[in-house]
Amino acid sequence: HGAAVGKTVELAGQRKDGSEVPIELSLAAIQTDSAWQAIGIVRDITERKRFETQLHEATRAAQAANRSKSEFLANMSHEIRTPMNGIIGMTDLALETALSPEQKEYIETVKVSADSLMSVINDILDFSKIEAGKLELDPIDFDLRNVLGDAMKVQALRAHQKGLEITWRALPDVPENLIGDPQRLRQVIVNLVGNAIKFTERGEVAVEVAIADKAENGSGRSVHRSVSHVSEPQSQIALRFTVRDTGIGIPLDKQHTIFRPFEQADGSTTRKYGGTGLGLTISRRLVALMDGELGVDSAAGNGSTFHFTARFGGGARTAALPPAALADLPVLIVDDNDTNRRILEEMMLRWHMRPTVVGNAAAAQVALDQATQSGRRFALVVLDEQMPIMNGFTLAERIAARVLPNPPTLIMLTSGGQAGDVERCRALGIAAHLMKPINPKDLLEAILRTVTPSGGQRGRVIGDTVETVNPPTDGLPHRHILLAEDNVVNQRLALRLLEKHGYTVVLANDGVEAIDAFEREPFDAVLMDVQMPGMDGFEATAEIRRREGQGSVPTGEPRNIHIPIIAMTAHAMKGDRERCLAAGMDGYVSKPIRGEDLFEVIDQLVPGAPLAPTEVFADAAVTT
Repeated sequence: HGAAVGKTVELAGQRKDGSEVPIELSLAAIQTDSAWQAIGIVRDITERKRFETQLHEATRAAQAANRSKSEFLANMSHEIRTPMNGIIGMTDLALETALSPEQKEYIETVKVSADSLMSVINDILDFSKIEAGKLELDPIDFDLRNVLGDAMKVQALRAHQKGLEITWRALPDVPENLIGDPQRLRQVIVNLVGNAIKFTERGEVAVEVAIADKAENGSGRSVHRSVSHVSEPQSQIALRFTVRDTGIGIPLDKQHTIFRPFEQADGSTTRKYGGTGLGLTISRRLVALMDGELGVDSAAGNGSTFHFTARFGGGARTAALPPAALADLPVLIVDDNDTNRRILEEMMLRWHMRPTVVGNAAAAQVALDQATQSGRRFALVVLDEQMPIMNGFTLAERIAARVLPNPPTLIMLTSGGQAGDVERCRALGIAAHLMKPINPKDLLEAILRTVTPSGGQRGRVIGDTVETVNPPTDGLPHRHILLAEDNVVNQRLALRLLEKHGYTVVLANDGVEAIDAFEREPFDAVLMDVQMPGMDGFEATAEIRRREGQGSVPTGEPRNIHIPIIAMTAHAMKGDRERCLAAGMDGYVSKPIRGEDLFEVIDQLVPGAPLAPTEVFADAAVTT
């Protein structure tokens, strides 16, 4: 055929015995003096076709095996997280009850062991996802400093128990809002800081974030994406994260092994430090997904510095303006640690305050006297509790003893709470008592609530709880929640958490009961387990959305209000959150459920949700 000239086609040929054979026919045209001629080359491609068939079958088998592995991981994650939710959640609730010192010690040991087990489980599941090629990023808009603050807060108690100073600092030119995967970034930070604490007996662990080389930021490389709902970034930026410790260090000949799975610098059966040996392997893979590299500089006995780069998109949100009430507010910072002073000073300057920084209590008293004489008294004094010669409490006593018409507000920062600290704060009139390393969000909130309180009443912040001199009466409406959950232990845990925060709860054991309850009475929100017998959470959500669209319920009440549905599930694999949102749910919380995570989602979706309880915390709450 003329159309085939100059092309190669596959055809069915025929042998002399009449059997068919696959052939490849190549035709070429040649012009002679008198006419055009065609030259054809015929090849028997039987072997190639057989190989292609085998390759196709092998690929199909591999894809089926990969699907089976993914299903196994999803089921394993669900089956493990469901009982762990009960263990960790009930342990947290037990620790809030009246316990003898011996009982408290036992249950705290259970909690530490459960958290360690959950960490091991997460490492193994993440490594399995790496092996299955399922480890991906989920980029969203996020606040970098909030993510860092939350990550460091998780590790603070461990560091303080070992007597370590733990600090973090994002340089002033590092942007606040970025596009990336905050959960995976947090995971890398927690892994590296956790390792640093584990291998450091004295000294400090310090985290710093800076903009990487300008050449890196101009490369034009893009952030890895796995979802399409993120707004396109305005620009790309590469950041360099550094985690430095004063620990035992890593010998040069061992540094190449620590990033291998299941290997540690000390692999003997008598090794002092535990762990799966997967944290650094997973962290390196996550950093690679962020278009970066993870490395280490270390020497035996001289500490270690882990460093990695990561590339992010410029966040669509603009940075929030500092509160106008803090503009030019004079503040005195007293801390003996150079790094802490610099961090606090940068925070205050970013909020347009006027900080004065000193390194000890004696210098603080001189600064207070000079401010009084000049008529420009400090409105706020931020004190470090652990200082040599004169600690923060003693300095607070000296300040309280000074007869001033408008005494400054005092905020105490501590690296580890002691029994009686809360009562001592109250007695000295200290307005806030916060744990290091300080999250800027927490410190700003404490300043706003104590230095410029609403209603003219000065507040008091103890740990993460706000107290007022005259607590308001409970005039808030009690929110009504529908809880759809089939596991008895998880039912008890969720009921206790919700009722403790002022919610009234109706329990449904499956999707059918949830639909019936939805028809009977109005709710402010639904907490929906995904995997339930009979009718699962996806089916129940779809039915609720369908009935909402009908415009009314049997009682005749209008039902044109969209009820928030929050997935509360042990499904925590990649894509599970998106699947829940696509099914008509509004929020997603993975098990094991953490109270703060659950109520953060509820607060975002339910207008006027009750605040956390304002009862006076026990002394032990300072170290929470």
